[in-house]
Amino acid sequence: MNARTAVVDWSGNYEENCIQLGKHLGKNKIRRKLFDAIYGRGSKARSKKQLMIATGLKAGDSQQAQNQLDYLARYGLILRDKNGGSVSDGSHYVFSKEPHVRAHRSNIMKFADKPALAKKTATKRNQVIKVVTTNAVTRSALRGKKRLDVLYLMANPIKRHALRVDAEVSKVAEEIRRSRFRDNIALHQSPAANLDAIIRGLNDHRPRVVHFSGHGNTSGLAADDGGIKRIKRQFVSFETLGRAFRATDTPPDVVVLNACSSAGARSALLPSAKAIVVMQDSISDVGAVAFATKFYGGIASGQSLKSSFEQGVLAIESVSLSEVGTPALFTANGVNAAKLTLV
Repeated sequence: MNARTAVVDWSGNYEENCIQLGKHLGKNKIRRKLFDAIYGRGSKARSKKQLMIATGLKAGDSQQAQNQLDYLARYGLILRDKNGGSVSDGSHYVFSKEPHVRAHRSNIMKFADKPALAKKTATKRNQVIKVVTTNAVTRSALRGKKRLDVLYLMANPIKRHALRVDAEVSKVAEEIRRSRFRDNIALHQSPAANLDAIIRGLNDHRPRVVHFSGHGNTSGLAADDGGIKRIKRQFVSFETLGRAFRATDTPPDVVVLNACSSAGARSALLPSAKAIVVMQDSISDVGAVAFATKFYGGIASGQSLKSSFEQGVLAIESVSLSEVGTPALFTANGVNAAKLTLV
């Protein structure tokens, strides 16, 4: 089984970083031309001469181009490396994209184009306080909403790769309690889950969402065998899971597999579910908890499945940039995730 891995958080000062980089980028025409050229198509590092040709700068602009490239490198907007022979025009240095700047280029340019936005953006140093009023949800309005039962399965049977599934469900429950339609959502927690727990949960609660949090691989999930003194994992294949869902009169609408490399479940589960959320690679505890918390926060606020999924991805981006592409949302034929709401 793949283990969730620890990650380094670049985004502890995300907004502040974007504001400062935008301030340094500024509106200087030559600087912006060079910046745009570096972050255009292609991933190879280029020399100043190549960048001048790409931007249409003339020979008389050579010193200004050099000054602006040095400026961009000094403030971390681009990378500057010695030319190790990758470019054969005699240049001493080559310039390339900085990964975090590339990932957040649009936000950085937003602050560069509109510096006044910085004062309105909350950061650790500038804590902008906004008073938001919301309309109260009446009991009659709640009665008009659909009830949502969520079967939240958790398994953590691999000691050497212990997961914080308890912290995950705790944060999800707190997010739901803060949501607009909290009274219409029931979160049925099933720790140390195995195949028996899945079937009992389907029979007892008839959940419209089934969630699994734990270890997984491309073929199935690591469930718990229920042992006390000696815990062993019980492997549940995706085919078995799919048969369990089809063996009930009310299969779940949505299945969420917050487990590593669970994308292999797509063909086994979609015939019975309207949509599934899976992980296409290994996922860290940090990323898994962030995704689940905001995903269910969106669901519990009446957002569509698509918007809730995107909120979960955004939450991953704020804590683990390298895992943004890990979650995936797949729907059955004829199902539009943008129009599917669960409460």
